[in-house]
Amino acid sequence: MDKAKILVIDDDPVCTGVLLAILGDDYEVASANSGSGAIEVLTAMRPNLILLDITMPNINGYQVIKHLKSDDSTATIPVIVISSLVEESDKEFALKLGADDYLTKPIQPNAIQAMLDQYLAA
Repeated sequence: MDKAKILVIDDDPVCTGVLLAILGDDYEVASANSGSGAIEVLTAMRPNLILLDITMPNINGYQVIKHLKSDDSTATIPVIVISSLVEESDKEFALKLGADDYLTKPIQPNAIQAMLDQYLAA
């Protein structure tokens, strides 16, 4: 069986490294360190799920969500936000834009795995 494809979008190399270490054995993982880089990766890879940071320079995570959800080819890809923004209003705004779920940093492997199990269940 093919591994599910996950795209990690985060400008923090430490967070990206942690996610790659958590996911690397069980999933096909690609990463982008910016919103604009993510859009480029999406043309080459059609992920089954996206893990997305909000606070990035130039194109932030909110703008990435808007782009993903407005494009028919990416609108159905589940987007899980993993952010250092902990206010309820930040979560509500991301969900209103179309994010499927929202986790706060620091990264918790068990919480991420539970989300993946939920959204990648076939």
